[in-house]
Amino acid sequence: MEDKELLENENVKKKSHKGLIIFIILLILIILGLVGYICYDKGLIFKKVEEKEIKEEAKKETKNEPTFSELEDTKAIVQELSNNFAKYYPIKNVSEIDNQDLLVYAVKKIGWNEVIEKKEIENEITKILGTDTKINHEDIECSSAHDEKLYLYEDGKYRFNEKHGGHGGKTVYSSAFYVSGEKDKNIITVNYKILYSNVCSDTCVLTSYYRTYKDSLNDKNPVLEGDPNSEDGPGVNLTEKLYKSVEVKIPVTTFTFEKTDDGYILKSVKIHE
Repeated sequence: MEDKELLENENVKKKSHKGLIIFIILLILIILGLVGYICYDKGLIFKKVEEKEIKEEAKKETKNEPTFSELEDTKAIVQELSNNFAKYYPIKNVSEIDNQDLLVYAVKKIGWNEVIEKKEIENEITKILGTDTKINHEDIECSSAHDEKLYLYEDGKYRFNEKHGGHGGKTVYSSAFYVSGEKDKNIITVNYKILYSNVCSDTCVLTSYYRTYKDSLNDKNPVLEGDPNSEDGPGVNLTEKLYKSVEVKIPVTTFTFEKTDDGYILKSVKIHE
C-alpha cells in the first residue's frame, strides 16, 4: 500500500515538473513575442529595412534620366553657354559673369539690329540666367577694340554706333558630347564632355580642338589637329569617331538647370578634372 502511494506521489511530482517546464517555455515565448513586437513597433528591426526600401523606391521615382527632348534642349544651351561664358567656368553664381559679356551675349541672340530695346536685352539674359541677374545698362564695348563703342545706350535703347568700323570678332566654338544626366522634379543635371575649337575670326577654318577653353585661347595642348597637307584642307571635321578617340582626355563638365514653363535657367557649372 505504501509503495503504491509513493508511486502515485512520484507521478504527481513528475507531472508538476513537466507542467512547470511547459509553463516556463510558454512564458519565454510570450516574452520573446512581446520584445519582438516592441522592437518592430519602435522601428528597431524589420520596419527599418522596410522603410529604407520605401525611401529607395521613392528616390527612384523622383530621380530619373532626362527625356530625349530635354537632352536636345540642354545640349543646345550647353554649347551656347560654352561659346559665350566658358571663360567663367566653373560657375557657382551667375553674378560672376561680367556685365559687358552679358550685354554682348544678348545682342548676339537678338541679332545685330541698329536699335535694340532695353527690355529685349533683359529678356534674353534673364531667360537663361534667371530674373535675379543684375544688369547694368550701359554702352557696349567692342570685344576686339575696347576703346571703341559697339552700341551706345540712351533713353532705354541701344543704338549701333555708326562710327564703329566694320570688322569680325574672335570666337571659340564648342562641341558638347553627352555623358549622363539626372532629373529630380524640376532640377535637371547633365554631364557633358566639351571640345573647344581654335580661335576664329571672320571666315574661320576649324583647324584644331582643345580640352579646355583656356587652351583654345592660348593655342596649347590641342587634342585634335587637322592635317595641313590634306587634300580636303587643314580643317577638322569633328565626328563622333574622332571624339571617341580623345574622349578619355576630356574633363566632364556638369551643368545644373532649373526647368520652368519658359525654358531652362542655369544654376551652376562644375568641371571635374
